[in-house]
Amino acid sequence: MSDDAPQRDTPTPGHDADLMSTPSLFALAVVAFAVELALFGGIALIFYQTVGGGLSGWLTAAVATAGILAFWGLFMAPRAKRRLPTTPRLVVSALLCLFTADGLLQGGYPWWGWFVGVAGIAVVVAQIALPRAEADGQKRA
Repeated sequence: MSDDAPQRDTPTPGHDADLMSTPSLFALAVVAFAVELALFGGIALIFYQTVGGGLSGWLTAAVATAGILAFWGLFMAPRAKRRLPTTPRLVVSALLCLFTADGLLQGGYPWWGWFVGVAGIAVVVAQIALPRAEADGQKRA
């Protein structure tokens, strides 16, 4: 490999090829992705309704969605270069899910709100329960 060839960054611990190694881990990843999409859309809807709809609602929803997507991409996503450590990341995830779920429930979207709240917390609990790779590549139970 030459010095000019792009170097692949080392994967975030616990997010290498074995992440999708079992059907249950794959299912967890699919549910986590669905929760993320529901969370982002829920935040947009909450901000849209908070402003009262109309053009200002759409603009506010777009800015809020761009903000949460930027935050998620920088600090929460599995491939984020500045990814938060596990415990703070799980706390932030849980709080985002709970606050978004509450906003959706208050806004009259019970199914959406319950999904974001219950499935979001279930994903956080599953991530706590799953073994994680340590920085040195060792697995812990």
